[in-house]
Amino acid sequence: MKKISVILPTNRLNSNVFTKIKQIQDKLDYDSINKPNAFTDEFFDLISDRLNKVTHYLEPTLKSLSKQKFKDFELVISHKYPEDAIDIVKKYKLPIKLIREKPSIWHKLGDEYGTLCNNINTAVIHSDGELIWRLDDLTFFNQNVTKELFDNWENKLYTTSRTIRCIETSDDYEKDDKTLLGPNKILIEKNGWKGEYKPLTNQSQIPKWMCWGVSSTISTYEFLELNGHDEVFDGAICGTDMELGMRLQKISKYNRVPSNNIIYEIDDVPYKHSTRDDVMFRQIIGDYGTLANSWKPSEKHIRIYKKWHTKTKGELDKYWDKFLNVPYINIKREKKEKRLGEIIYDSTNIY
Repeated sequence: MKKISVILPTNRLNSNVFTKIKQIQDKLDYDSINKPNAFTDEFFDLISDRLNKVTHYLEPTLKSLSKQKFKDFELVISHKYPEDAIDIVKKYKLPIKLIREKPSIWHKLGDEYGTLCNNINTAVIHSDGELIWRLDDLTFFNQNVTKELFDNWENKLYTTSRTIRCIETSDDYEKDDKTLLGPNKILIEKNGWKGEYKPLTNQSQIPKWMCWGVSSTISTYEFLELNGHDEVFDGAICGTDMELGMRLQKISKYNRVPSNNIIYEIDDVPYKHSTRDDVMFRQIIGDYGTLANSWKPSEKHIRIYKKWHTKTKGELDKYWDKFLNVPYINIKREKKEKRLGEIIYDSTNIY
């Protein structure tokens, strides 16, 4: 059994998103001559290496994982379209499982409907590590991350990463500005780069519920005790990581600390479509239990939410209430042949 299971849910097609990487690649040589760093001292060296000669959006993350000093981990990628990733996954000498995401009611309704919770749960079902590290795609980072995560875990601490997200190049090389976007979020524009920085806090500990989707840890035991992510939220990507965190803080024995290392993310918007506001929906229902997939709204809740949504957001999506058809799923690690989701590639027994 590996110490860490890196859980990477992704349903993007390379042909749709690689242009974001290509745009940055085209400007890297120019920046290296002029003003190399924008966010941190390590940023330009990292992005230059992690994006160098890559042809697939998963490669910056795969490169970053291959350079880790602490190597006792497996990578579990859950994908709706694993055929899009299998060739690039095979290039890297890492213990990797590539899994076809288990079926969801939203798969038949179009790619614009997100299935993030279903996707994460699929990956965890097929994982074997004692500590889960949830990580976004299109990320890159230095070689010390897995060691820090596991060192904290040995001290009975969870970790949530400081992040710089939505990274892109800018034509304004003279601008040097920081804009507060909201609590704990700063837009940095410097040396021809833009990025949203989430510095967390200078305190030694942060709230237990801060298990951000981009990069955070949770024990396998507690994830399964919570019954994983709430698949009732699929179809409308909104606050799923925080919702898990709110349930986690009710049962968790472990405190949470901010990382010393930064996770860099080129893009963090995998789905453009949202059917409803599930944060508001959960507030209306007033469900404060810990088990995922265990709640269902009443007709009264439906009426209250429809009135609120129509007034504040406009007409509801035609599929907005399909989440009522999501069956109760018991998230657990069974014998491999019984695990939901199809194994497409598995190199964990080789490395």
